[in-house]
Amino acid sequence: MRWLINLTEATVLLVDDEPDLLEIFKMWLERAGCSKVCTAKDGEGALTVLKDYPIDLLVTDVRMPLMDGITLVRCLAGLGKPIPSIVFVSGFGDIDQREMYALGVEAFLTKPLPPEQLIEVAERALAARSTLWLRPMSSAPRQSMHIWGDEISATTGQHSICLGRGGFSAHYSGPMALGKVAFSCHFSSEKREMAGEGYVRWRSRSDDKVGIEFAFLDASCRSWLLEEIAATSPQSFIPSLL
Repeated sequence: MRWLINLTEATVLLVDDEPDLLEIFKMWLERAGCSKVCTAKDGEGALTVLKDYPIDLLVTDVRMPLMDGITLVRCLAGLGKPIPSIVFVSGFGDIDQREMYALGVEAFLTKPLPPEQLIEVAERALAARSTLWLRPMSSAPRQSMHIWGDEISATTGQHSICLGRGGFSAHYSGPMALGKVAFSCHFSSEKREMAGEGYVRWRSRSDDKVGIEFAFLDASCRSWLLEEIAATSPQSFIPSLL
């Protein structure tokens, strides 16, 4: 997909088996200036639309008949086409977020939600990477992590720090909780550092791996990281190291 600046240029696909909710979400987006809103009542209908039309943003429910949102996202990954930005909306919490971030999901919203939250997340998902991660968090993270690796890559590897379009994953054995974190990653082979602030989105103690979403990037690494993301076009939002 091409990165947009605002909703007025975007084509959005809404997927939900509740007709009233589809109409409400569509109304919210149109009031925010989005004139191209498609709808589908389940994953099968959404997949048909996605095969035939270029979609910039997919906002989908998780629990649906015929094909649920999780299956839809898995099918998207197998199409061999650029995937849109993806936002999950659900009233349930039993989602493997590590897998979904790896398949390209960018955000998880919980029903019910106010219109401003949907619009804010949609605009952020569509924004040019260069407009994001500019300012430190308003309150500094209370935990920090320091990682040493050989290199950063958009492909998984046993000892790599893996880059997605919205964050990174890494091997990390230290204590770490979900939530805000300050990070610094040193790459010995490239003699450079990635530093900033973000959110720990998943933590696996069984294999000592962690997934971080970017919130702020230090000026010393911002340019080359944006160039790396643009050059590699990672499908994952936050990769899942194997």
